[in-house]
Amino acid sequence: MGMRRWMLQRLAGLGSGSNRFELLHNQGEELVLPQWAELDLQLSERPWSVSRMSVLLQEAALQPSVVTLQAARQVRHRLSTFWLEAPTDHLEDLYQGPLGSLQQELMQGPLMRQVLARDERQWLDQLTAALSQPDQKPRQANLLVAWMPYASAIGLTVVDPSHALPQWLLSDYVRFCEPGLEEELNRPMALLEPADPPQVEEITPLSNRRGEEAMAWFKDEAALSRVVALINQYGLNPADQDVLEELSGLRSVVAQLWLDVEPEQLKTLFDTPVGLVTQSLISSGFGQELVDDDDERARRELPGLMPDLSDPQAQAVLLALMLFYPSGAVTVEDPSVLPEWLGVVVESLQSAAG
Repeated sequence: MGMRRWMLQRLAGLGSGSNRFELLHNQGEELVLPQWAELDLQLSERPWSVSRMSVLLQEAALQPSVVTLQAARQVRHRLSTFWLEAPTDHLEDLYQGPLGSLQQELMQGPLMRQVLARDERQWLDQLTAALSQPDQKPRQANLLVAWMPYASAIGLTVVDPSHALPQWLLSDYVRFCEPGLEEELNRPMALLEPADPPQVEEITPLSNRRGEEAMAWFKDEAALSRVVALINQYGLNPADQDVLEELSGLRSVVAQLWLDVEPEQLKTLFDTPVGLVTQSLISSGFGQELVDDDDERARRELPGLMPDLSDPQAQAVLLALMLFYPSGAVTVEDPSVLPEWLGVVVESLQSAAG
């Protein structure tokens, strides 16, 4: 398997060691059917209806008590498990119907001000852990909808929600989980391309690991696995200092590779795992983190190296620069000056952030 294909699979969370049928994607594999289909033969003993659950939530809102709030907790768990089992390709339609309205009713009710019970906290921990697992990527939206009512109750938030959440869920996430983001998401992004940037010949290297030594790192499958794990860990816990420091060092190596690349080799470097790691770091929102003085220096000095984006060298600096700013903060005033492939990349990253 080629290195690029391997990285694509890693960063997309693909690959499975399970012998179960894949119900989301057609793998095109010939399967030998076993004698047992591994079905869960237990019948549900608790039928439910949306209208009955809505009544229980209204009772908890109008007459909060131990009994009515306990019923509301049961509603929350039943709804959360439903989202996990819902067909992924119809999730948006389901959320925009009565079930989504029920979730909104739940999240603006008194239950969100109550401490989670022990088993509820265990349920939230399971959902949070699943969100960071690559093999759960195909049903990430299911997990996010199931996770939100529990996470919002304790103030747990998503890193870079404008990228991590589907657009149809983002407004409710902001409304119920991070209302402070509403103004930020609606504000036009600042353009970080000075009209008359200072000319700077060079800056002190961001990393001592350069050239072939750095590229060897991106040819090592164990090292690339560690990169994927770090980015996933950052998404799960952005306050983990060890992860922040390790990702900061990785970012410096990647940025220095872009600063060192020969202009005619720009597309060649992008087609290696370096390009995939660059996009993943930018998309993860890690650019908002300035871990040490070197990170602050990079954010301060890199803009001066790109006075003219029609220059391939400046285009390489652009990719390095985007690693040190919040996702969506760096925009290009005239994308037509970029080569077509880079314009597509920048537009894709900006669209994901916006």
